[in-house]
Amino acid sequence: MAQRIRAFLATAGRRGQGRPTSPRKTGPKPAAKKAATAKSPPATSARAISKDELRAQVEKLERANAALRAKSREVNKAAKLSAARIGELQDEVAQLRQLVTTQTGTTELPPEPGSKGVDPGDAVPPGVAPVAPDPPDQEAETAQENLEKHLGDR
Repeated sequence: MAQRIRAFLATAGRRGQGRPTSPRKTGPKPAAKKAATAKSPPATSARAISKDELRAQVEKLERANAALRAKSREVNKAAKLSAARIGELQDEVAQLRQLVTTQTGTTELPPEPGSKGVDPGDAVPPGVAPVAPDPPDQEAETAQENLEKHLGDR
């Protein structure tokens, strides 16, 4: 009710200034609209936030941002150190492999860890593996000729 009064007072000064007013509808309102308005919570006005509260929120967000940046730097540093360590270990493995080949005199090396000598295609069962497509029938050949004819002119 208070909202209606505020709305009326806000528009009361503007009436008669060249803006046509809409005719009022008389009669009962639809029941569905009444039920919908009864179920919805009452509208609340936006809470006014003071400058001090906003400054406090900004400071809090800046502190959180600084903490996240520091954490990101630490994680990036750890990632770089890990990558460097992985490179060192790979170099060491390569040197050891070379040492094994020179000591044994064979060119065949044991498989690297993680490589099991399995072809990636072996994971697909034979019934599921793709097969060669059937040769095109007369309709497909005609469609191909039409495409070449019409698109080849451009």
